[in-house]
Parts: sequence; structure tokens; C-alpha cells
Amino acid sequence: MDFTKKNIKTILGIITFAIVVFTVSQNLSFVAIVWAKLLKILAPVIIGFCLAFILNILMTIIETKILAPMNKSNKKIVPKLIRPLSLTLTVLLTLGFIILLIFIIFPQLKDSIILIIEKIPQYYKSLVLWVENFITKHNIDFDIAILHNPSVNMDKFVEMANKFINFESTNSIVNSTVLFTSSLVSGFANILIGFIVSVYMLAEKEKILGFAKKFFKKSLPEKVFKKGCEICNIISSSFSSFIGGQFTDAFVLAVLCFIGMSIFRFPNAAVISVIIGVTALIPVIGPLIGEFVGCFIIFMESPIKALFFLIFVLILQAIDNNFIYPKIVGKSVGLPGILVLIAVIIGGNLGGIMGILLGVPTVSAIYSIITKWLSSKKENAVVTENPDNEQTEESEQVIS
Repeated sequence: MDFTKKNIKTILGIITFAIVVFTVSQNLSFVAIVWAKLLKILAPVIIGFCLAFILNILMTIIETKILAPMNKSNKKIVPKLIRPLSLTLTVLLTLGFIILLIFIIFPQLKDSIILIIEKIPQYYKSLVLWVENFITKHNIDFDIAILHNPSVNMDKFVEMANKFINFESTNSIVNSTVLFTSSLVSGFANILIGFIVSVYMLAEKEKILGFAKKFFKKSLPEKVFKKGCEICNIISSSFSSFIGGQFTDAFVLAVLCFIGMSIFRFPNAAVISVIIGVTALIPVIGPLIGEFVGCFIIFMESPIKALFFLIFVLILQAIDNNFIYPKIVGKSVGLPGILVLIAVIIGGNLGGIMGILLGVPTVSAIYSIITKWLSSKKENAVVTENPDNEQTEESEQVIS
């Protein structure tokens, strides 16, 4: 091997990468602590960036579709109003959706939970009656009175009560409550700050992107800069296709679910339809969660209707997976099923719910980059082979 300047740089790069990987693998606990602290510090900025990326899809639609005629105005001030108006409409629509959830859907959800709590004693009695019939029918030796009057171990109850009123236990409960409240307030504050950051990002997105391009163009070699821009475009396209498609598909699915439930007269149609739509945003496990919650709510009123609802929602999701989702999202986020599952698991472990939502488009972008790289390698191989074939053919013609 020739020890040229380029080869020496490559060797040093490989050695450095190997040292970094080895060091990280030997200090995983420390890396995890640093990663958690870094996420905590940068949480508002990360949330703001994610919200800006999501809201930018809606804002772009408003700018290019709804407010596009304003560009043709003869007055110079009118085109300048497109960005403020589109941003204002985007914020108002987002806040309107949140208010709709809080003041319309949540009260119905609360009524459903209260109904479930009220129905529990009735279903317990039905369960006891079924167990009695089963025991009587099969001649099982079991004291049925236990089901009607379950015995309580008073000694254990007194012991638990003493632990509960114990000072240390009380301190533990207070500390847990304080920690939960502080984490809840901190999470809400991060979301609020992130939302404000996202509004500023959307208002100045051209300036931010222009500054980033100038910075990296000056800092990186031209080939690396062009390749980086190409990779960023692939990532942006994958994320936009996935996020826009997921929200559109979830909305369509919720509307179809509400229409179907209203036709078949299933109870709590509005609440369950919203639950089905919201959980559809979570890949793989989301539809299962929506089905379970919907079946459980309906089961508390009528087990037969819950069975019919399960059949209905399975058919609806089959139609969505095979016809609606491919039309809305297309093949740009097409991933093998195992990669989707891996993306959900890794994303959930690294970033919670946000990680689950962003895991699939991230892996999709990586998958697209690798696929494009492999196809370019194949094309280069074909190009390099063709000139040799042409030269051999020409030489054979000359010899003949």
C-alpha cells in the first residue's frame, strides 16, 4: 500500500473512529447519563425544531395553495403579507385543534371513564354469576361465598395502614408527588417554549437556512457540501412525506371511523374516532392501542357491540392499509416491516413518544440514502464495464 497523503488521512480516520467506538462501548453508562442531560438541556430547542418542521408542512400548503393569488397583486405590500398571514393561520388552526380536544373530546372521554367506573360492580356481579354456574355445572369443590364476601386479612391491612402513616413513607409519597408535579410542569414549559421557538423558526426560515448553507459551504469541501445537501434533501423529503401523510391518513381514518360508527350506531362515536385517529399516528403499535381502548369503552355498555366494533375497525384498518395509506403517503416511506418495528423500538427507547414518531422517518431516510448509494455504485460498475466491451468489439472488428 502506498503511504500517500490521502491514504494516511484515511488510515488516521479509521483509527480515530475505532478508538471512539471502543471508548463509547466501554463507557455506555456514562454516555447514557450525558445523553439524558443533553436531551434535557436541549429539549425546548428539539421540540421547537420538530414542531417547526411539522407546522411548516401546513404553512407551506397555505402559502402555495390558499394565499398564492396574493402574489399577483399590483400592490407591493400584499405579497409581503403572505408569510405573516400563513403563519398566523397555521398557529390558529393548531391551537384550535388543541382547544377542540380539550373542551369537546376530553369531556366526552371523562363521561366514558365515569360510566366505566359505574359499570364495574354490575360486571363483577355478572362475572360472579357466570363462575357460580360454571362451578355448579362441573361439580368443582369451591366455596362460592368467597366470591360474594371476599375475606380481607385485617393484619395485613393494619400493617399497610401503619406503613402509609409512617413518616418516612409519607415523605416518600410527598417526594414522589413533588417530582411528578415538577416533571409535569417542566414538560409543559418545554412544550410551550418549543412552540414559541417553532414560530420564530417558521417566521425566519429562509434566513436560518441561508445562514446554515453559507456556514457549511465555507466550512466544508465542495464535494462534501454537495453530498450533505443531497442527504439533507432526502431526509427532508422522507420526513415531510411521512409526517404529512401520517396526519392526513389519521384524519381520514378518524372521519371514516366516525361515519361508520354513526351508521352502525356504536356508542361514543366521537371519542373513539378521535382515539383511533390519534393512535394511528404511532406506527405498528398505535392501531392496536386504538382498537383495545375503543373495544374496552364499548364493552362496558354492550359486549356484543364491542365484538361488532372490533370486526368493523379491523375491516376499516385493512382498507386503510391497502388502499388509503399507499395513495396518501406513496412509496417514498416504503420500509420492510422488520425495519419499521426496529425503528419504533429504538426510537421509543431513545426519545419516548417523540422518538417513536420520528424513528420511522429517520430510518426511512437512512434506508433511502443507502439504497441510492447502492444504486449509484451499481450504475458506476455498469458504466466502467461498458467501455471495455466496446473496446473489445472494436478491436475484434479491426482484426477481422
